[in-house]
Amino acid sequence: MRLPTARPIQRISNTLSTALSKPRSLQFTLTLRLAALITAGLSAVTLWTCWKTEDILIASHKQSLVQTAKRVEEDIKLYREMLNFPESMKKALKNRSSDRLWIGIERPDRSLLIADLLAEPKMKWDLSVFERLVQELSQKEVPRVHHLQGRDFVACSGPLTVNRTPLGTLYLAQDITEDRTRFYQLIQNLVCANLLALILLIALVAYEAQRMLLPLSKVSHMTQSISVEDLGEKRIEIPSAPREIQNLVDTFNRLLNRLSEAWQQQRTTDEQQRQFVSNVSHELRTPLTIVRGYLESVRRRGQNLTESQQEALSIASTETDHTIRVLQDLLDLARADDGYMPYNPSLLVLNDIAADVAKLAGQVSHRDIDIDIEDNELVPVYADAHRLKQVLVNLVENAVKYSAADTPVLIKLEQRHQRAILQVCDRGPGIPLKHQSRIFERFYRMDEARNRSSGGTGLGLALVKTFVEGMGGTVTVQSMPGDGSTFTVSLPIEPPHL
Repeated sequence: MRLPTARPIQRISNTLSTALSKPRSLQFTLTLRLAALITAGLSAVTLWTCWKTEDILIASHKQSLVQTAKRVEEDIKLYREMLNFPESMKKALKNRSSDRLWIGIERPDRSLLIADLLAEPKMKWDLSVFERLVQELSQKEVPRVHHLQGRDFVACSGPLTVNRTPLGTLYLAQDITEDRTRFYQLIQNLVCANLLALILLIALVAYEAQRMLLPLSKVSHMTQSISVEDLGEKRIEIPSAPREIQNLVDTFNRLLNRLSEAWQQQRTTDEQQRQFVSNVSHELRTPLTIVRGYLESVRRRGQNLTESQQEALSIASTETDHTIRVLQDLLDLARADDGYMPYNPSLLVLNDIAADVAKLAGQVSHRDIDIDIEDNELVPVYADAHRLKQVLVNLVENAVKYSAADTPVLIKLEQRHQRAILQVCDRGPGIPLKHQSRIFERFYRMDEARNRSSGGTGLGLALVKTFVEGMGGTVTVQSMPGDGSTFTVSLPIEPPHL
């Protein structure tokens, strides 16, 4: 028989097991797992105790019935010496029967002999129950538990023989309802005590888990205060920590030392590279500017030059302009890295900037540069006019380079959530997904051959990202191979509130 009082423990165990699949922290997980183990252990002990106690209770009643059956036979033998069989059986039944122990004898003529105790008017209901038990037993000598009309009985039957004379069938029924009621009350008290013990144990486990994990929390708080500048100076110290956590702290300190050394080395290398690029760009720009001036002067006065000489001078002038622009881009990036890039933001109308760039880019590239303005409204923007034009020029040039000559380049303008949105769209071959996260890196080229043939330097999009972020904006790209690309710039429309 399944005990209904064991269900609360099982529900708690199931709830804890389900919660284990979604841990929130190490302390939470540790507490929950230990609580689940404790719950499972207490549940197993409680269920085993309930089953064993009930088994002992039923076994004691069964043993009592067996002993009573033997005493009934002995009483009949004793009274037989003084009375006849019917009287001796009645006397024995009355002697051994009680309010909770019912005894009856079914004689060979199928009549049922029951003690006078059950024949009293007030016991008529008990008599009907006993008669039903007699029908169910049907010569079952092994005692069994019966449940009739809301009451529990241990009953058995067997042949009654005295001095080798068969007298019929002996039936015995013990009412154990009160015993079982007290037993269930005991089990309920046991379950309540287990639940209380479980709550106390979980609270104790949670406290101990928090105390044991406190050094890890200290490590976490200390690491949050470490910045790049003080990597070589910060040290984590957790006194009186367990050995495992102390080993972790020592390992982390060694890691900080290695990171500090690597960071310092990288800073030195980057600084040397930036200084080299800045010096070379600055030193080369002046002579290249002079060379470009002489080339232009010779071209203007070179009426006696042959066609091939004129073409050579034109190519030399074009390559000189390209080299000067690369040097200027390098200088701009170097200034931005050093924090010397000047920005002079002001309130502008993005429509005017886009119109100027579209007109200039269309004249130079002989391509259609279309402008699409949402609701044909003026879009305000707070930015540096010169840097914003550089951003738009680089994005439009990039779209022109990597799209077919017969396809237009579209510039979209709109105001969205207090931000000015600028989009440059082309219908080129698109950018593979694996390259999209790196196209804003300096000197990064998706296709070396294509970039070389188109005159790309790998600095245009890097400048776009540097200038946009310097003006408090962001730039992203969306592209699918074969469907073109869309570069989106988001800039503020008003000065930041200090």
